[in-house]
Amino acid sequence: MKFTEAHRHFLAALRRNPATPAPAVRTGTVADFRAWKAQMRGYDQARLDLGLVTGDRLRIRNAAVPIHGRNARVVRHAQYA
Repeated sequence: MKFTEAHRHFLAALRRNPATPAPAVRTGTVADFRAWKAQMRGYDQARLDLGLVTGDRLRIRNAAVPIHGRNARVVRHAQYA
């Protein structure tokens, strides 16, 4: 499923039921992972479009490192070490 297909699908699903869950993680193969990422992008964009989540909340949820609403800062950088 491509991003545009996922976006259309989740727009319709979230309009019917705002509690529609995110797609389940699939990481068996690279193709599975790419398909899942496209679905997640579509899901996230549909939630933004419908006003179900703010950009800040989405960034916090999708962050690789939890930032808990604070700005991240570089404590030590190789250039200055």
